[in-house]
Amino acid sequence: MSEKKMLRQHMLTYISGLSEFERKNIEEKLQNQLVASPVFQQAATIGITISTAQEWATSSIMEKAWEEGKIIASPKCIVKTKEMQYYVWNQLDQIEAGYAGIKEPIPEKTTPIAPADIDLLLVPGVIFDKDGYRIGYGGGYYDRMLADYKGVTISLCTEKQLVDRIPRESHDLPVELIITEKRTIKTSK
Repeated sequence: MSEKKMLRQHMLTYISGLSEFERKNIEEKLQNQLVASPVFQQAATIGITISTAQEWATSSIMEKAWEEGKIIASPKCIVKTKEMQYYVWNQLDQIEAGYAGIKEPIPEKTTPIAPADIDLLLVPGVIFDKDGYRIGYGGGYYDRMLADYKGVTISLCTEKQLVDRIPRESHDLPVELIITEKRTIKTSK
């Protein structure tokens, strides 16, 4: 097993072992810091995944964004090319379980949006280092997306998900900001 795979497994085990209370407490702190951040406040359009059980919840972030009149776009995975297409949506009947059971927008009920029209992109991950590099869930979808993305990139994680340095490959790209329950880190991107 590669070092990345081992690190990913170890961290997913830690996250899934958190109690409901610990998890909610961390999520609340992450969400509060995000919505109070200048990048969130200034963004008109936010790219954000519809979280799975093993990720930090994104539903209340979306609700807050909608309350503030922001546009939410979520990705649909194109498995054949390992790419993502983002779609603007704002109602639960516009999403369904897609690739790997992940909730995704229904193309016929939503509007496609180009990455260039997304101001702030929330990038999920399992482990991060202080330079903004991440170990994701292993699909490589975000590495392809980030290669051409020019907006602001941000990730949410706990202090426990932060390490000094993770193994990097040539195609890996860092995020600009990392929000933990205690601080916001501006990476060297």
